[in-house]
Amino acid sequence: MAVKWTKEQRQVIDLRDRNILVSAAAGSGKTAVLVERIISRITDEKNPVDVDKLLVVTYTEAAAAEMKERIAAAIEKKLEEFPGNLNLEQQASLIHSAMITTVHKFCLSVIRDHFHVIGIDPSFRVGEEGELRMLQGDVAERILSEAYEQGSEEFHEFVEAFSTGRSDDGLVELIRKLYIFSTSYPYPKEWLVSCKDEYQISSVKEVEQAPWMQLLKSDIEKNLEEIRMLAEVGIALCRQEDGPYLYEEALSQDLKTVELLLKADSFEAQQEVFSHLSYARLSGKKMPEASENKKELVKNYRNQIKDGLNEIKEQYFGVPFETAAKYLQEAGGPVGVLIDLTLRFSEAFAEKKREKNLLDYSDLEHFALEILIHHTENGDERSEAAKELSAHFYEILIDEYQDSNLVQEKLLTAVSRMEEGQNNIFMVGDVKQSIYRFRLARPDLFMEKYHSYLQKAGDKVRIDLHKNFRSREEVL
Repeated sequence: MAVKWTKEQRQVIDLRDRNILVSAAAGSGKTAVLVERIISRITDEKNPVDVDKLLVVTYTEAAAAEMKERIAAAIEKKLEEFPGNLNLEQQASLIHSAMITTVHKFCLSVIRDHFHVIGIDPSFRVGEEGELRMLQGDVAERILSEAYEQGSEEFHEFVEAFSTGRSDDGLVELIRKLYIFSTSYPYPKEWLVSCKDEYQISSVKEVEQAPWMQLLKSDIEKNLEEIRMLAEVGIALCRQEDGPYLYEEALSQDLKTVELLLKADSFEAQQEVFSHLSYARLSGKKMPEASENKKELVKNYRNQIKDGLNEIKEQYFGVPFETAAKYLQEAGGPVGVLIDLTLRFSEAFAEKKREKNLLDYSDLEHFALEILIHHTENGDERSEAAKELSAHFYEILIDEYQDSNLVQEKLLTAVSRMEEGQNNIFMVGDVKQSIYRFRLARPDLFMEKYHSYLQKAGDKVRIDLHKNFRSREEVL
């Protein structure tokens, strides 16, 4: 019996010639519709696409193998329905060489085909995690030993600021972690230098205008908007016929405080409001006509409002703004040394890997990016290799998109046809299932598209799969 797809699932399967983001909840059949989309593309009567002309990227090798098996099984099933179909027979043959893989396997294939472009030995191997970690530790310890020998005043200030004990283990780990985090950016060294520049400030005004400060302001505003919503919902409950009407006065004062904070035109102005933060007590008078459930609900909202405001105050307004700016200036020296050590570590670690003809997973991404993108002071330009791959792949399909990072985003965009004006990237995932932050995944990439892609029409479309077909009704 044929599968009965929902309207949204059918849209995922049939929509063409645009960038598509599918936000797929757990149990919504995302893998099934992804496989069906591929099958529908390769069996399209008017414009069939060979399966090896699709780039299908997922996060693990097990997921890639499972997807290839499911597509192969679907092709075999179609062949049973239409025996002797030449196109289906060809797809059954091509599926074995199809690029249904992890992003690192894709990067590896790019490097194997173009190793001469970046001048590396083609007999390289990918190092084991334990082996690479030991190598990183050795290199970091050597970098620190050299810095101790030089004995600069700035370095001793750095040790004083960041050392947590009698050994240098904490400093070694700090350098290693900063290096690893930097590799989640397309151009790690440039990112590290830009971080150093952020501490070069001379006034409070410069802090207020710093790009990172705008991110903090945005986060504060988002949290305040949520608190305002809680206050408004609580007040609405108080005004209901059986609502705890005597609680409204306290919540109204909370609402006024939140609105003052949202209207404040500077960080310092918000700090002034927080410096006088106080809370009116909820009325202790009895309200026999009020619903006990609504009383408890309003009390719960009130606690969330107070906890939310206290958390913002503690996290962002713990010290006067001028003092915070002074601390930032003072931190510039030790942080600058940390960044310089990390840059030296990056070069030394790269040299050690070259000596051993060894690559790590970060190298796979960055070497592939170097092959596909010419990065200059005037901007980025796609290489001929990228253009060839772009011409070869009709569509880029990315599974588990919520676990992509910035480097992978740039890589896969480079082999798409977006530069030619053709939107051909298909992304599917669920930001609630993002579990790879420790591997430098950036779920904010998913959320940026979730909020910017249109739901009904356009070159960039978002489709929500929200129905759960996996769990029993009792669970749901």
